[in-house]
Amino acid sequence: MRKIRKQKLYSMLKIISVKLTKYQQSWMDEIQDVDWFDGSENKAIDEGNYEEYLADDVEKPEDENIPVPQQNQGIPQPPSYMDEIPTANENLGIPMDTKEVIYANPQELVSDGINNREIIGFAYTNRHGAYAGFRTVEPHYTFLARTTGNEILVSFDRDVNDIRAFIVGNIHPNGVKYQDVIFEPREEIIV
Repeated sequence: MRKIRKQKLYSMLKIISVKLTKYQQSWMDEIQDVDWFDGSENKAIDEGNYEEYLADDVEKPEDENIPVPQQNQGIPQPPSYMDEIPTANENLGIPMDTKEVIYANPQELVSDGINNREIIGFAYTNRHGAYAGFRTVEPHYTFLARTTGNEILVSFDRDVNDIRAFIVGNIHPNGVKYQDVIFEPREEIIV
């Protein structure tokens, strides 16, 4: 059995090697017909002869007078790409020219937001101590948690479009109130 396999393998290799030899020979015949050199010596380019190989005498094209459209020719200009892309606040429903009032005290920020029904924004650290990012919320009311004694803000978080509760003590200082951006209290949050 092994002998038969060896014979088959040998004959296959012989066929393959014959085909490969013929292919190499035909390839060699093809490249031998090509004139690879122009009869001159193969020179190396160095500092003494590099000017022979430079092409500095290229003609410059004539200056073409391309008409430039004037601003007031009645052609409407496309809007700038910055006008088309909404800012982060615009995505949250806050107009671009809104004045931001900065509060150093988070309790004052929350109470003013609730009393005036204005949207507030603040940086927040969750109860595990991990930074949770800047949140833009509609503050509805606060209450004291019986078990921990923390003041809890119940709000509608515009960043995630859902109801969220925040520990007021974990709100970072320098939060902002978006002046005159009033929200309607949501029925599902009202106590």
